[in-house]
Amino acid sequence: MKSVDPGILPQSHCSTFQPSEFAKENLIYMTWCGHYYCTSQYYMDRPSYPEALLLFVRNGEMDVRYGGKAFTIHKGDILLIDCRNPHYYRAHDNLEFVYIHFDGSNSHALTNYLIELNGGPVFRQESNMEIGKEIYDIALMHEKGTIQPPLQVSSWITQILYKLSIAAVPPIQEDSPISQAIQYILKHVGEPITLEELSQLTNFSPYYLSHLFKKQTGYSPSEYIINTRLEKAERMLTHTRKSVAEIAYEVGYSSASSFINVFTRKVGCTPKTYRTQHQSGNIFISDETEKF
Repeated sequence: MKSVDPGILPQSHCSTFQPSEFAKENLIYMTWCGHYYCTSQYYMDRPSYPEALLLFVRNGEMDVRYGGKAFTIHKGDILLIDCRNPHYYRAHDNLEFVYIHFDGSNSHALTNYLIELNGGPVFRQESNMEIGKEIYDIALMHEKGTIQPPLQVSSWITQILYKLSIAAVPPIQEDSPISQAIQYILKHVGEPITLEELSQLTNFSPYYLSHLFKKQTGYSPSEYIINTRLEKAERMLTHTRKSVAEIAYEVGYSSASSFINVFTRKVGCTPKTYRTQHQSGNIFISDETEKF
């Protein structure tokens, strides 16, 4: 299909899709994809559009405004935006790009999460060329009339978003400050752990440590400590005969009641219920389990 937007040259093409009801309810799905060659007459200026946009610049430049900031993106750059927010982009002459619009199944939450991780909507990473080729291949495939199953499309988009996340946040390296903080938490999970202790350990300010820790793990230090304690508690509930009170103290809580409240809120059931649902057949659970 040929685009009728001003500034789109004749060799350009685009494809549009109508997702099934199953895809709308359960999957990430494409609504548009294309390969455009543009003059400076091509632009978009929209207060809102219902989908997300992933765009790879194959040649030339494009001016972008998004999130209250202005950017110029160049050959090799990837742009990812949630089009429900106001957005503007305008081509320079000789611009060539490939793109997909996508929606469904938490796609906007994932898009905004990645933008936050990356520090903005413009991605300049080593994986860009690989991702750009994938978008080009999918646009070419649909130009030729090939139709992909919904699960395959959803998997493909998810993999691209995953690659962008790896590029935005490299894996935690052994002996890095964040790795040291994690190892300290694991070793001292049954003891009081403060942000100040972790700050001194890593030689980061509490603010910067919290920022970097969440960027690399997805959790704040306090969230990570709570999750680590609950994970240990789950193992003990499943594989030991210790009472809930004993487990509470062992994973760092000063009282069984505070442990039960946190466990119930985060896990969705009481420790006693969790134990009943997950205990092995050969583990005896006494009547005193939840007394404290």
